[in-house]
Amino acid sequence: MTRGIVSARVRAVTRPATRPLTAVLALALAVTAAAPACVTQTPHSNLAYGDRARAQYDAAMEQMTASDLLAAGEAFRRLRREYGLSRWAWLAELRLADIDFRTEKFAEAIQGYRAWIRYHPTQPEVDYAHFMIARSYFSQIPNDWALVPASWERDQSSTHDAEDSLEHFVRDYPQSEYVTQARDFLRRTRELLARHEISIGDYYLSRSRPEAAIARLQYVIDTYPDSGLEPEALIKMGEVYLLMGRRAEARATFNVVVTRFSRSSFVDAARRYLSFIGNVPVTAPATSSSSAPAAAGGGT
Repeated sequence: MTRGIVSARVRAVTRPATRPLTAVLALALAVTAAAPACVTQTPHSNLAYGDRARAQYDAAMEQMTASDLLAAGEAFRRLRREYGLSRWAWLAELRLADIDFRTEKFAEAIQGYRAWIRYHPTQPEVDYAHFMIARSYFSQIPNDWALVPASWERDQSSTHDAEDSLEHFVRDYPQSEYVTQARDFLRRTRELLARHEISIGDYYLSRSRPEAAIARLQYVIDTYPDSGLEPEALIKMGEVYLLMGRRAEARATFNVVVTRFSRSSFVDAARRYLSFIGNVPVTAPATSSSSAPAAAGGGT
């Protein structure tokens, strides 16, 4: 009887002491097992703020390079939200404007580049943003092969916008890595504008307004000296002078083609006209051949 009572008391005293020890061991094992899993789930947890931002930027750029523009746009916007104080978030804003450009949302792209310049005027990518604004304007010029009437016969507002923007870029960033492309875009833009003026000159001539036609052709020569269309404008101007009986001015004009544009495809035509005029008496004094004669009439 006494032995049974003692055994019961021993069990009663021993049982509470063993349960807490078991629970502690179980908890320790659980924490140990869970620790590696937590580290695996956050591979960048030990990286600095800027390093994490750059890692996300690089990942988004890979998507953009692979032309997955939708996913890249979402990644850049997430980066901007989560790391707004980082330079990589600022670059993400620039890339979002690039995505608008690549998807031909040119008005949105221009707005995005301008906003980026306004908020980050001291960043080294400012010249790139200005160049892309000019390029966005250039990209809005209609393609002449796909349109009737041709692009130079249509509204030229987008072409003038492109010219202004490209002129400013070439002037303000002469050392930029993008200036060669900008000069090429500017030449092509001025060629379209010059072609537009020549077409108007043709229109005036067809309406028996030769003075107005000469004024337009002279405007091409004075305003777009690097358009590549100067020889054509000069030949047309000389032809109008011949129609008007103003042979001295015609001869001076054709001489400009021969002396200043000797590699032009219009040189042979100019020489034929000069040969023709040489056989015709000229009573008026010849105009200097060093430059094109000024247009009469002055207006449009």
